[in-house]
Amino acid sequence: MADTYSTEVNKLEKLRAAWLPAVEFLFGEAVAEAKFDGFDVHDDIAKPSAVFEHADEPYRYKIQMPARVFTNDVMLLADVIQEMVRGQYPVGFEGAKTPALCEGVAVFGAITAIKQVFGEESVDSYLNALREQAFPYYDAFSYVAVLLAEDPQAIKKLRSVQPFLYKVERADFEAAQVEIDRKIKDILLLAFRA
Repeated sequence: MADTYSTEVNKLEKLRAAWLPAVEFLFGEAVAEAKFDGFDVHDDIAKPSAVFEHADEPYRYKIQMPARVFTNDVMLLADVIQEMVRGQYPVGFEGAKTPALCEGVAVFGAITAIKQVFGEESVDSYLNALREQAFPYYDAFSYVAVLLAEDPQAIKKLRSVQPFLYKVERADFEAAQVEIDRKIKDILLLAFRA
């Protein structure tokens, strides 16, 4: 059991190390306050999540992964990438409500990685599964995809104005010189509800 656990954690660490440069290229570096403490693997959780346990270091976190994720390589990559992207602007010990923008960016990162490793067919399968089983994530991804189609540097620009992406406000789009339709901007800034 301990050997399996360390093998799984090692695999997660290798994935994170391999993909961190791509995540930073797409969305910018992590906020200075963020501190990643590694992965934990659990049999009794359903989905990955960041865990913040230190009030004195509110952006220090571990990523908990469900053990079942190791049965599907596409899901493993998607889950690791999504949590890595969220780790660029962690919600912190106190927690924070995230807008659709944050969740859409995380899914966009996962889709980009899936496309690179597994190809278009896997992307289509993943998007179909999202559409059917987790529509809010699909919807958030769709609006972020529109934003990034208009301006591929939009997330980096927004984060240069407000590094914590979940704190981005309407005025930050103008300050960052990100031009997007007002309706799309408003949808991206709505509180995310899964």
